[in-house]
Amino acid sequence: MKLLERWGALVAGAIMIAMLLTVISGFEPARTMFCKADEVCLREWLSATSGWAAAVAAFVTLFALMRQIAAQERQIDHQLGNVEPDIYVRCTVGEDQSPVAKVTIINRNRRPFSIHYLEAYTADRIKLFPHSVRIDERDRYHDAFGHVGMVTNCLLPGKEDGRAASTAVITCFFEPEGDPNSVDDSGLARYYTKVFCHGQLHGEKVVPCVLIAEVELVMLSL
Repeated sequence: MKLLERWGALVAGAIMIAMLLTVISGFEPARTMFCKADEVCLREWLSATSGWAAAVAAFVTLFALMRQIAAQERQIDHQLGNVEPDIYVRCTVGEDQSPVAKVTIINRNRRPFSIHYLEAYTADRIKLFPHSVRIDERDRYHDAFGHVGMVTNCLLPGKEDGRAASTAVITCFFEPEGDPNSVDDSGLARYYTKVFCHGQLHGEKVVPCVLIAEVELVMLSL
């Protein structure tokens, strides 16, 4: 659907231009597919311009309407609180100056969202060790220290009308298992990875939800 919305009009235009060039060139046997043997092909096509040009215009208009409808549906979903939570990840340093990955999740969905597990993958795995959880600037008790990726006591309330979306910030130590993507002159190793946040949206039904964010993790080369 998204592919058609983005490229449909261009593809339709390219096809019509290719057909027109084929007709003008008079190349056989393509010419016999579009024109009779005893008629001037270009003249007949030009006389029918209003017909096939209207068809192209209708085709382009159709895709424009499809994009407009899709945008309206996204807007309605946002207003009703039917959107997925957002996730952002950045690399920073902790209180002891060690490098950490700070994972921020914002729940704009009307349903509560619980976070259970974090993992990071490139070509090799990067172990994430969550060690602090804050929800709406308040610390939450976390009893899974040292367990790879495990997050406990992290439930974000659903967004209510007139109130700000609930935000969770999870700070993680990280430990690469493979070679870095690059090492600069100062000895900093850089790992380009994707962080996957596994959780559930709660309501009449519990719906699994996986959020994905890209990040560059930086640490001193081992």
